[in-house]
Amino acid sequence: MELQSLKIGANIAALRKEKGFTQEQLAAMIGVSAPAVSKWETGNSYPDITLLCPLARALGTHVDTLLQFEETLSDQEVTRQVNAVIQTAMTQSCAEAEQQLQKLLHRYPNCTALQFNVALAYDTFQMVDPAGQSQWRSRKRALLEEVRASGSGAYWQVATIQLATIAIADGELEQGETLLRELPERPGDPSAIWALYYLKKDQPEEALKRTQKQLYKLANQMVSCLATLMNPKLSPQPRQLLKICQAYQTMARTFGLPDMSDAPMMEYHLRVGELEQAADCFARYVETITGPVTWPDQDLFCPGIPIQKKPEVQSTSKPLRQMLLQAITTTEHYQPLFDCPVFAAALEKLKASV
Repeated sequence: MELQSLKIGANIAALRKEKGFTQEQLAAMIGVSAPAVSKWETGNSYPDITLLCPLARALGTHVDTLLQFEETLSDQEVTRQVNAVIQTAMTQSCAEAEQQLQKLLHRYPNCTALQFNVALAYDTFQMVDPAGQSQWRSRKRALLEEVRASGSGAYWQVATIQLATIAIADGELEQGETLLRELPERPGDPSAIWALYYLKKDQPEEALKRTQKQLYKLANQMVSCLATLMNPKLSPQPRQLLKICQAYQTMARTFGLPDMSDAPMMEYHLRVGELEQAADCFARYVETITGPVTWPDQDLFCPGIPIQKKPEVQSTSKPLRQMLLQAITTTEHYQPLFDCPVFAAALEKLKASV
């Protein structure tokens, strides 16, 4: 990277003043003229590369600090930059977004947070560009392997879970089992103790935030578990599926989480031959996935989970709606519903959304 793009003049001036040196004193220490130092600090010229080490030593710092070199990005900056790239993938092309991701990764090769978030970004790429799924899946897996190899305490476990998920989905059951067995068994969660700690320190706001974050995590885990139980292999009896759907719906509506229960409810009614009820469920499901995103209940989760509502955001992406449309129109299982006016109207609305 060129020195001009680093804008180090202000940094030299700040470090010099912090040490209490005049421009003349700093110049004398490294064998240059005072006007030369003045030109560096105003950005009219830049130090010769041979002077960087003496200059850093004189200012009591390192060359990396002098040049304001960033080895890693903050979590907030990682999120901002990766979200911007995801927007590029959704509005322009995955090829353009991929170039941006590679530039980021090459610029910050040791930033584990960036590697992990980029790996997750490839999930969006797979939805936006189904034709390139194998490529994006491979990129995701390679990055997660790098995160695991780094041994980062903050990301090792989640990377292992992600890799186990990929392995099992790809039929690599032994590899998935090996990864899962590496995960530690957690005896408990310290959130309640943290809350007590903050209350003892007379910091109820921090206790509230800690507890709300844990509640949000547990609520999402509960909904995820109920969604897994909806698998026909786990709930073979219609009455079981019905109870699970009802529990899922109650959880989602109580906590303000996305309520997708009408999809499995449609399956329940299809199983028991109730076509009109199944069509009604489909119609409600289409309303949900084509409508605005559902936001978590602020009374339960704020300020622990910052929520910035954006009315224009849809609850699902266009590629996901396209996949649903294809599944509905090509699967024989749903053919009995096509004669139901309610189903037909909802199907037209789904087609219009894609």
